[in-house]
Amino acid sequence: MLGTFLICDLKRRLNYNDLSLLPGLEGTSPPGFSRCVLWQNQHSCLSCTTREHYPVFSWETEDLLVHLEGRIYHPQGPQLITQLSDLARLIFTQKIDPRPRLAGWLLGTDGDFLLVIVHKADGGIMVINDVFGRLPTYIHLRDGCLILSRDLGRVTQVLGAADFDRMALAQYLLLGFPLGKRSWFTGIEYLEPASLVFISPADASIKVTKLHEFNLEGEEHSNQSQTENARNLAVLFRQACRQRTGGAGKNMVSLSGGLDSRAVAAGLRREDIPFSAATFLNSQATNAADVRVASRVADALGVGWQLFHLRPPQGSDLVQLLDLKSGANNLRMSFILPFFQQLTETFGPRITYFTGDGGGDALGVSSPYRRIGTPQALLEYVIERYQIWPLDQVAALTRLASQDIKAELAERLASYPETALDRKYKHFFCLEVATKMYHEGEDRNRHFFWSVTPFYSFAFFHYALNCPDRDKQGYRLYREFLAQLHPAVGGIDYADWQAPLSSLKFSLLYQAKNLTRRRPNLIRRLRRLLGLYDRVGPESNILGCLRDQSLACAPLSHYLDPRSLARVLARPHYYDKNQLWTLLTLTSTLAYYTCPPPLGDDFLDRDFV
Repeated sequence: MLGTFLICDLKRRLNYNDLSLLPGLEGTSPPGFSRCVLWQNQHSCLSCTTREHYPVFSWETEDLLVHLEGRIYHPQGPQLITQLSDLARLIFTQKIDPRPRLAGWLLGTDGDFLLVIVHKADGGIMVINDVFGRLPTYIHLRDGCLILSRDLGRVTQVLGAADFDRMALAQYLLLGFPLGKRSWFTGIEYLEPASLVFISPADASIKVTKLHEFNLEGEEHSNQSQTENARNLAVLFRQACRQRTGGAGKNMVSLSGGLDSRAVAAGLRREDIPFSAATFLNSQATNAADVRVASRVADALGVGWQLFHLRPPQGSDLVQLLDLKSGANNLRMSFILPFFQQLTETFGPRITYFTGDGGGDALGVSSPYRRIGTPQALLEYVIERYQIWPLDQVAALTRLASQDIKAELAERLASYPETALDRKYKHFFCLEVATKMYHEGEDRNRHFFWSVTPFYSFAFFHYALNCPDRDKQGYRLYREFLAQLHPAVGGIDYADWQAPLSSLKFSLLYQAKNLTRRRPNLIRRLRRLLGLYDRVGPESNILGCLRDQSLACAPLSHYLDPRSLARVLARPHYYDKNQLWTLLTLTSTLAYYTCPPPLGDDFLDRDFV
């Protein structure tokens, strides 16, 4: 719904004289949003859908139009404008390869952004996203026609009909996200992080290239002491916190009982940046331990803290999340939408919302928990560690061969630039999962207020990933990092284990948890045998909605095997809640596009717990 939309039709394939009248561009904007055309000529149209206080900036020079969605935290002001103007002239007027200069600029720039620069004289256009791809963007490129959009649904509107990608559906059921460039749809790709899209009308070409690829092979800071690394990380983190503050708006930290959000709060406090903290208690009070710990952290830091009580998520919340993110968020996350609504009602929309996303990737152990000796062993471990639905059931539901699903995952792992297998796993853990899950989650938040995390400052993240894994064991580096930020917060319990990092209890539980991570399938089987998994009741609206969709949405059978789906629904007690939420997200997304509405009217005011 939000964001930049660019269409370029160099060969007039779409057959429209006025590109602004294409489906998905014409008509009124959704309530609370506005849409405007920023640039248009005979073959291109650049527009943007925004809301009040959403960071979108456009400016023009004599020969350039610059459109920035999101925020560049450093550099800013005149320095940024000068840099962008120099880069644009390099690209559009000089006959040299601009990619090394662009890559250098990108790695020295801290921001969450999508940047579009138009050269007015010839209509040339370049698009660059940040090094982490923090603003998810989708592209369709075929035969001289480019559609680039922050909103996946708008690409399908322009194309008229888009076919779901069966492999993407299988990967979603298996892992919770499609791999690499895959989106839900055939012919629509996910724009990879640090990408350059270059449109040259002069030679009728459109090229997409990567400016940077993370290589996690080394540990360049392994020769420094743990204390020295913690000190350097704290300095970089405080800088990232400071650069992300919201100016005239209110800074708000989403404070849980974990380590990452307290690190953010401690970083802001150390920089003497005014902020408030907010915590929610869900409708079933299953996160009561988080509430207790968050209250203690706020007291230790001397900051204002508010608790928000959430109602159960309802069917209307599921539909709203589908509207916002087109299935890129698991519908289980719909419970958080009432929290965001309460925040905006209490504090207004001019919030900079700080999360701790990325903290576990940057400062936690990111190597496999057992020895990986061959590419096949790496493949099996990734599946075992991350699977939601078992591979054989994924194959049955999607009517794809198990070996084909595994082959594509193996190919993806092999494509990473690292040579050591444990480093390829680290790449998957820290970058692949983050791009498709964490960044899409934060993008949901941005429909309400601007959402940031200092852990994805490039300088901080790059330094953290080059700290030795030996120091990250037992959260030792994290403990020293917290002590550098604010000594009081490290001694407060970690909510999940109700013990502080330095305690014997924490150490024992950490070692026990690592043992379970070595053989995830064995632990799953034991939990199932003992009945220790989160199930839904027979009257659950999750099941009711799945059954309703299987009967009412005929196109579902085109993508999912009806007999396999019927077997799942006949024995729902065999599956855990996360599996059923994942299946419901998939079926609801299919219904959303092929036979709307995705949920029947009688489900809209029902609770989904």
